[in-house]
Amino acid sequence: MTLPKAVKGKVALICIAFVRSAQGMIDSWALPFEQEFGKNSRFVVYEVPMINAGWKVLSWMIDSGMRSGISVEKHDKVVTFYGDYSGYQEALGMGNTNFAYVFLLDPAGIVRWKGQGYASPETEKELFNNAITLK
Repeated sequence: MTLPKAVKGKVALICIAFVRSAQGMIDSWALPFEQEFGKNSRFVVYEVPMINAGWKVLSWMIDSGMRSGISVEKHDKVVTFYGDYSGYQEALGMGNTNFAYVFLLDPAGIVRWKGQGYASPETEKELFNNAITLK
């Protein structure tokens, strides 16, 4: 899968994390977004765990472990990246690998909004308002 190409035509929330401990941060964005927009097929959420290339040899075990922690219907919405992610960090302004980062893409695949860390009521409202304008 290639992002953002794979989500063209949809409003997409792309959630990126570098460490397992950031899952709660991702959930703080993704779950309310799915509750608000999940019934509308024009909206989609993808999670992208970014894992250093050194772990690729164990990818089958890592992927299996991650799958066991999420519901089956979400398996296709988790796209794990194994490799050197430093270029993505720089290009997308993701300096602190302890944070989760979320990107709202418009139907053309262009980043229109960015959040990081845990969602707050204010940032959740900001995300929703931006998403509504993109549909």
